[in-house]
Amino acid sequence: MKKTLQIRFLSAILFILSLNVSAQNLKNYFSVSEISLSNIVYKLAWSSHPNAVYYKQEYLPAGEKSESFKTMITIDAIIKDLPIDKVVQLKVSELQERKKTDKFCNYQITTNSKTGEYMIDFLMSSGDIVEWNAYRYKKIVDSKGNPTILLFALSKRGYGNGSTPFLTELKSKRIDWINLVWNYNLPAINFKE
Repeated sequence: MKKTLQIRFLSAILFILSLNVSAQNLKNYFSVSEISLSNIVYKLAWSSHPNAVYYKQEYLPAGEKSESFKTMITIDAIIKDLPIDKVVQLKVSELQERKKTDKFCNYQITTNSKTGEYMIDFLMSSGDIVEWNAYRYKKIVDSKGNPTILLFALSKRGYGNGSTPFLTELKSKRIDWINLVWNYNLPAINFKE
């Protein structure tokens, strides 16, 4: 019962944090304007800071757009002293619910016992889009000394007739992509208002 209440409480917090997430004028809240991963340079393409404790930035390679990307990197930060395993469990609960209506939805959780980090890599679909994600969660202390949950994510998509080749590529490259995310040296986050 206590675990259920904790999950509900954390779900409510994250729901409130995500309210009113909307595109704003592009602002670099993290002082991270680009990310280089596997010889691809991802540039800041979208950012949001809907409330005092939640930040989100999306990065895309040259020529890609948010609504039709093939690969994207996302960095989220929640400036709260939350148990990282509870934050991960919220995502798992979301994926479990999605599995009821999404035949592609599947996930795997791995941990790094040395750093206390978690990763969820998961597949999901919507209409003619198939999307794979690797979400790496890490507890950090931000530049102002605040406990923060940092999410570093790699997303890849296939569309329409490209979904089958995408799933074939995923089968052969998934472990490589996971290792890219695990081994990426996370940027220092210096918040700017």
